[in-house]
Amino acid sequence: MIGIVADDVTGANDIGLMYAKHGYKVEVFSVYQELDLRSTQADVIVLDTNSRTDEPAVAYEKVAEATRKLLPLNCRLLTKKTCSVFRGNVGIEFDAMLDAAEKDFAVVIAAFPKNGRITKEGIHYVHGKILSESEFAHDPIHPMTKDDLREIVALQSRRPVSLLDYRVVAKGVTAVRNEVEKYRSRGGYLIVDSTSQDDLKTLARALAEEPLIFGSSALAEELPNFWGPPPIGLTLSGLPRSSVGTLVVAGSVTPQTKSQVGYLREQGFPVMAVDTRRLFVSKERAEEIEKAVSWASAIVNSGRPALVYGRHQPKDIEETLEAADRAGFTKIEANRLVSCTLGEISRRIIEANKVKRLVVAGGETSNDVCRSLGIIGNLVLKEIQPGLPSGLSRGRNELLVVLKSGSFGTPDFLVKALEHLEEL
Repeated sequence: MIGIVADDVTGANDIGLMYAKHGYKVEVFSVYQELDLRSTQADVIVLDTNSRTDEPAVAYEKVAEATRKLLPLNCRLLTKKTCSVFRGNVGIEFDAMLDAAEKDFAVVIAAFPKNGRITKEGIHYVHGKILSESEFAHDPIHPMTKDDLREIVALQSRRPVSLLDYRVVAKGVTAVRNEVEKYRSRGGYLIVDSTSQDDLKTLARALAEEPLIFGSSALAEELPNFWGPPPIGLTLSGLPRSSVGTLVVAGSVTPQTKSQVGYLREQGFPVMAVDTRRLFVSKERAEEIEKAVSWASAIVNSGRPALVYGRHQPKDIEETLEAADRAGFTKIEANRLVSCTLGEISRRIIEANKVKRLVVAGGETSNDVCRSLGIIGNLVLKEIQPGLPSGLSRGRNELLVVLKSGSFGTPDFLVKALEHLEEL
């Protein structure tokens, strides 16, 4: 068994996909659910804490509790999955997993070369730009203003943070293993450089027997190559069918999601923007919800896909935050209300029209849509693009789902996701 704790549902599916590609059966669950994990038939269990935007103490407790749920499974590997640019409560959640597992050392790899993230001399890059000059420097909740991953972790953790740099990785498996053993006795976190997929292959061979590996999902794509076939394995059967269209919901304001929404519109798909400025007065919010539900219901019942999204241009965001401030909402509260509103719209459309296919863009939005729909988790199915799988939802509503990280995917991703779900 592989046990993973992720800080949001899109990240949980991202890392789950890496194992599913090797034929592993991967189940993702919300940590809020009361589950008997020992009776779950899976090769990999991923628990989503939805803790990226929590207060640090809350995030710590969630991750510690999730880790304690995994410990009775005697996992060969425990992973604390993070955002690939280390947004959120990264160091605190690392400490929570080590404390709960009663361990004192973990290897940390943030790089995801296939999605443009590499680490060199501890400095993290996104599509060739240092982190503080990438789009994540302007993240509305977690602006990333530092570039050195050691500093980001050390600001949140009470444990030492060290670096294994790319020159050691280039020397090969034995050199990496020797360096890891040197740092193991010091405890804390060993952040490992990785500048390419070949580096990850070297690291996977070298670290295949490590009991704790933290960071992004990318290494998980290589690790199963050194473990052999999964005991249970994934089978695709009994997937739901639908005679109506697919609902697409976008709450992320990243450049990637904005370009994906724009591409979908340019291809002639029906799209509707929710006026997020009107969500902070109850009557106006109810009107926006009703308008979106009515519009999308007519579209999906005709058999076509419908996209509902929150206004996301810079001026829209500025005006939304001004409206929120006038109504007494903080920035974090405003973002949550927008996300929860998209969740409520999704629930009403899906339940009223028996929609069986759902695509959501944005981590927070995915969490709120799932919560609104009573989705407690999903079986990870197939890859659409790097880090972006389809799934079969678990819980009150059985749907074919795509829960997309806001910053992942090519401009045509939403179109590809729609085609993929119809083929399933």
